[in-house]
Amino acid sequence: MIEHVGARSRTIALARSSLADARVDLDDAVSSLSNTNDETVVATSNLVDLLLRLVAARRHLEDVEGPQNVGPPASFR
Repeated sequence: MIEHVGARSRTIALARSSLADARVDLDDAVSSLSNTNDETVVATSNLVDLLLRLVAARRHLEDVEGPQNVGPPASFR
């Protein structure tokens, strides 16, 4: 049982780290967009990939932090 708790803690820590990394990468990408008064921004494939990575990381963290054996994971909702 103690090993399971330790493994879950490591999984949560890795998921949090992955989400933090994705947020930093997205913040960097968004901050590099030109500051204009025009609200039109073309999303490159790299920016879309970053957004998808952020969503996947958030869902993964929700899945590992949530109660065990309760409902489907966030990725299936």
